[in-house]
Order: sequence, then structure tokens, then C-alpha cells
Amino acid sequence: MVTGCAGQGQDGADGAGDGAAELRRLRGLLDEVRDLPEGFSARPRDGWQAPFQPVDEDCRLVLDAAGGRPPEHAPGARAAVAYQGDGLGELAGFALASYRGDDAAGHFGALVEALGDCPVARARTAGRSTALRVSDLDLEGIDGGIQARRLSGRLNGYPYEIHLVFALSGRTLVSLVHAGVRDVDAARTRQLAGLLVDEVVA
Repeated sequence: MVTGCAGQGQDGADGAGDGAAELRRLRGLLDEVRDLPEGFSARPRDGWQAPFQPVDEDCRLVLDAAGGRPPEHAPGARAAVAYQGDGLGELAGFALASYRGDDAAGHFGALVEALGDCPVARARTAGRSTALRVSDLDLEGIDGGIQARRLSGRLNGYPYEIHLVFALSGRTLVSLVHAGVRDVDAARTRQLAGLLVDEVVA
């Protein structure tokens, strides 16, 4: 069971006190995402980071947001945490970013548009190929207006897969990453997304 949150935050609010309070709120929300699927470590680590930088700007925006670096302008606060699974190279990462006014909805819209304009995430490399094809990810039974995608292909020549889930909760942009070598279990992604929706989006 998760008992703490080792997140990364950035204070972008007008007042240091307000930003610190918002950061505490986000970390508290992440701390409520408990009862991870069997096989995940209960020890939190720093938030997930994309293993490569896509050439395409839309794909880069999507992976940056998934890793807790949301599109455009610094948010009021942000926090991220990741947990290691027992699959080969398996990681689950949660990230939250809060905004002022209507900025969250606008940035979520930009993110949804970028998802539609990123058919393949490629890296410019001289060696082994890195290209992950993007497709819809069916998370039947998960509500909350989420956007879910599967990225599968080759990372430096090796089989790799990333599941991305995005949602908007008020002024907070919510993201989930479930990644690993070869086939990533969609049922585990569904469990992780359910935890996130129940504790953060709901």
C-alpha cells in the first residue's frame, strides 16, 4: 500500500504561500492513489520520464505532459510520482498539474488535439530504430472523460509499449503512464486508471 508521495513540484503561482498550498494538495491527491495492482512496489520514486524525445512536436507535447511537464505556460503547481512493476522494465507514473482560470481546459484541449496529430512517435537516431505507433486504448468501464492511447513499437531496437491516460478534473490536468518492454498488460492499466479516476478525477 502506498503510504507516501515522493513527487516533483514546481511553484508557478503568484504567491509562494498559495503555490506551496497547491503543491501540498496535489501531493495529497497522489498519496490517495493506493492499492496498486499486485506486483507494483509500494515505494514511490520520481515521476516517469519519456525514454526518448520524439521528432514530431505533437508527439513530444504528449510525452512531456505524461511525464508531468504539461503544454505551454507554467502551471500553478505540479507533482508526479512513479512506481516500479514486476514486469520487464515496467513503470506506472502519475502526474498532476494545476492551472488558474480556464487555462486547464484550454491546455487539455491542446493535448487532445496533439494526440490526434501524433500517429507515430519517432526519435531521430543514427543507431537502432525508435518508433512507436499510436492507437486507441480501450479502457472499458472507466468513466471521467478520459483520453487513452497505446504506443507500441521499438525503442532503440527493442520491443516497447506505453499506455497513456489523460483526464481533466476542474483546474487540474491528470495523467497516467503505464510502460514496459514488450506487451504491457491493458488490464493493469485499467486498474491504475480506475484508481486515478476514483481518487483524483471523481
